[in-house]
Amino acid sequence: MIKKVVIASISFVLLYIGFIQLQVHWVSRDKSMQKKSEGGSDVTNKVYAFSFAKYTSSGKKEIEIEGDSADILTQTVDLMNVVAKAYAEEVPVTITADRGNYDKAANKVHLRKNVVATTENGTRLLTEELDIHPEKHTMETKVMAEVKKDNINVKGLGAQGDSQLKKVQFKKKVTVMVQDPDVKDQGPTIITCDGPLIVDYEKNIAHFKDNVTAEDARGKLTADVMDVYYNKVSRRVSKIVAIGNVVIESPDGNKTYSDNVIYLADEGRVILGGDAEALYVEGSDVKANENQAFPIS
Repeated sequence: MIKKVVIASISFVLLYIGFIQLQVHWVSRDKSMQKKSEGGSDVTNKVYAFSFAKYTSSGKKEIEIEGDSADILTQTVDLMNVVAKAYAEEVPVTITADRGNYDKAANKVHLRKNVVATTENGTRLLTEELDIHPEKHTMETKVMAEVKKDNINVKGLGAQGDSQLKKVQFKKKVTVMVQDPDVKDQGPTIITCDGPLIVDYEKNIAHFKDNVTAEDARGKLTADVMDVYYNKVSRRVSKIVAIGNVVIESPDGNKTYSDNVIYLADEGRVILGGDAEALYVEGSDVKANENQAFPIS
């Protein structure tokens, strides 16, 4: 009988202790949830290292992405400290960003904040948002972007290009700065347009459209459409072909009007095409013959 009483007493004590612990557990949980709802710092999330690579049906690597994530099991993985490599060829373009996400089903990478894409030959794209489409081998952004290569800097609102940045299209509000490495004291050549602009870095040519202006220490050239050619070795502007409402203005204010113009930068002269007219500051009007050579300064 005494043994049964002892056993019953011990059971009651254990039950009571268990009840107290259960209460403490729920109180602690309530406080934890309260702190979480109040934005308390006591609640922490686990951070996992995320690494993923996707291959084409032929076995070639298509995209490789790494970063830190709080949840790697969701369909869209939110990432921090992102490093992505997009493969259009054997050598990838490397893209880094502070934030981003990877949609597994759509096979799409969206990066944001301090996004920098760098190719093997040193071409760099800088922007605040970038979408990578691995299957199409393209990248695009709707915000301001800048592409730097050698002594040529291009800025514009909205840009799209291939994964190797061999050809990039800027949608609007474009500014291109070309600095002659041999005559930095003269300042750069600045070319602006409303857009679009297509830069072909392999062919060393840029196609400008709508309200185009090219200006440097030698004068200013404006036109509706302009093709600017770069010397592959010196990386300087070698030739400009301007079409539509062309106006050439020298530093002293003289102006020449023409239907189209070829500007030979190395020779420092302009070949006028179509109807052309020269207006001088002194007030005298001079008619220019078709294909006449005419210095810009």
